[in-house]
Formats: sequence, C-alpha cells, structure tokens
Amino acid sequence: MRVAIMSRRHTRLPSRIVTLLRQCQGLIDVGTARAVGISPDYLSRLARAQLLIRLAEGVYASAETVRELDDWALHELTARAFLFSCSPDAFLTGWSAAAVWGLPTLGPPPAKPTAVRPKQAGRGSKTGAHGIVHTAEIPSHHQQRLIRTRLVSRAWTAATIALTASVGAALVVADAAVRTGGDLPDAIQHMSGWPGVTRARWVATYADPLSESPIETLGRFASIVGGLPTPVSNAWVGDGQPEFRVDGLWPYHHAASEGDGASKYNNRPDAAGIVFKQNEREWRLRRLGLDIARYGFSLAAFRQRELISRFAQLLRDNPPRSEPVRWWKHVPGVGPVEPEPADWPSPHPTGIVLPPGWWRDRR
Repeated sequence: MRVAIMSRRHTRLPSRIVTLLRQCQGLIDVGTARAVGISPDYLSRLARAQLLIRLAEGVYASAETVRELDDWALHELTARAFLFSCSPDAFLTGWSAAAVWGLPTLGPPPAKPTAVRPKQAGRGSKTGAHGIVHTAEIPSHHQQRLIRTRLVSRAWTAATIALTASVGAALVVADAAVRTGGDLPDAIQHMSGWPGVTRARWVATYADPLSESPIETLGRFASIVGGLPTPVSNAWVGDGQPEFRVDGLWPYHHAASEGDGASKYNNRPDAAGIVFKQNEREWRLRRLGLDIARYGFSLAAFRQRELISRFAQLLRDNPPRSEPVRWWKHVPGVGPVEPEPADWPSPHPTGIVLPPGWWRDRR
C-alpha cells in the first residue's frame, strides 16, 4: 500500500498533508513528518510535483499558499521555516521576529531571514542559502516562543531593528512594542558597543505607547523631524467631558492632526456611513474650537516634507494661547484620565536632535 501511494502521480495535495500543514501552522518539517509516518522522500516527490515547496533544509509549505502570500507574509513563513534548520539554541530576531510577532512593518522585508544564537568558541555568524545567523548573548527573559517558533521578545526585536533601520520605520515598530509592555531600555542595556546602539537609544527614548498605528507614529515623527512642537497622542477632547479622541493634539494651539487609513474606506459597503460619521465628528471637533489637519498614509510615509509643511502651517495659523483646550490623557484599558503635569507638551519646538543618518535603512 505504501509503494502504491508513493508512486501515484498527485495533482493536488493529499488530505493528510493538508491536515498536517494546518496542524503545523503552514509548515511541515521532516522530523514531524516522520513521526506520523510520512517519509522525506514522499515530501520530495510532492515538491517535484510542485505541490509543496521547500523553504529551508527539510522544511516544506504548500506551493499554492506560498504563491498567494504578500512579501511580508512570505517572509514570516520563510523565517519560521529557516528556524527549523537552525540549532536548537537559535532565535529569530530583527525584522524576521517582527513578522512573526505581527509588529507593523514599513518597506520591503530583508532578502533573508535572520536568527541569533549564543556565542561559542569556533562558532560565529554565518550566511547560508536560506538565512543569516548572528551570535549574541540574549538574556533569558528576552527568549520567547510563539507558534512553534523560538524568537526574541518584542522589545529585543524593536531594539535590534532600531540598530539599522531608518528611524521612522524603527519608531513604528518601537511604538507597537512598548504599547504591549515591551521594555526597550532593558533590551538596549545589553547592546552596549553594538553598531547603531545610539540610534536604538534614541528610538527607545521617543517611543510612545499611546500611538496606536503606523500612521499616527509617522505623523508624530514628522513633527519631530520638522522641529515642531510634539503633539499628544490619542488625547481625548470634549465639551466638559471626554467625547472624542484625536490622533495628535497640540493643546495650546487648539489644533489637532487626524490620520486617515485607506482601509477605513476601501471596498466597504458601509463606506458612506463611515464618511458621514467622520464629517459629523469633525464638525463637533471644530465646534470645540479645534483646527484640524488631515493626512493619509502615503503623505506620512513617502512625502514627509509635505506633511511637515502642512503641520507647520496649521500651527502658524493657530499660535499658542495662554488657555489650552480642555483635554484628557488616554490610558489603554482605562480610558480618559486627567493629565498629570508631565503629560503636558510644550507649546514650543522641543529641539529634539535626531541621530546622524536617521533616514538611512540598512535592513
């Protein structure tokens, strides 16, 4: 019976392979396959039939699934596959860990997955056909596991990305990491002397757990790059009580920024209703005395100078007043609370100095 099955020409994946792929989060390694009675030769035959595709040494995925993945989803799958071929003490790191964690990513993925393992005599960094392995000491509390995958913590992930990524892209990842409780300074203290650690420290200093999306992060970062006053992220405003949250608020200028994600409207049957509610919301915000600058992701990510100019004009048109607009700080899981003195932003440019070459990206 086994010989007959092996010799049959398959035109689609056998049901037991489909089931195993589902149980193993899209990947079959030869060790797992052997444990359930599937030989490596059988997997090779399915690969030659172009039903499976080998993503790393001894690790396969559905060819049909791979063809349907976007660049980052493919990198996530390939990174998990690569880790199967690494030593048991290796962990995914950098952008590869970010993809598995589901942290937000800007730009294309790196050409190859990256892992890290402890330093040992006679064992250094290496680049292979399926990925790159670096050596470094990773504290145990930054060694984690997710969907059968060993990877560094979100904080360590964001810190290592900040070593080489453009500061804007790194800040997007860092905001997401600290929003889930990641401690970037704790990770970075173990990176003393590493190339790029100054950039990483800058990113850790200015990461904001109140920023909830890449477009919000990029809007705040534009204010920093432009030497403008820094807005409060996701502040509540209202007539005597908190009613609405705005993406960025300059309380003393009575001004706010609002980032519009395209997914809010694209291909949605309720798009007209969303636009109506947005217009009603903006009318209420303006009745509260707020002037508003709206912007989209394309402007924030690819036309930063234009966005800076828009914000600068907004603040020029609304110079600081002695009486700020009434606002409340947003605390995740709690809601609006009275701001503490340390929560108030300066109405004046902060003079934040960016790290040298902050725009360069060496992923």
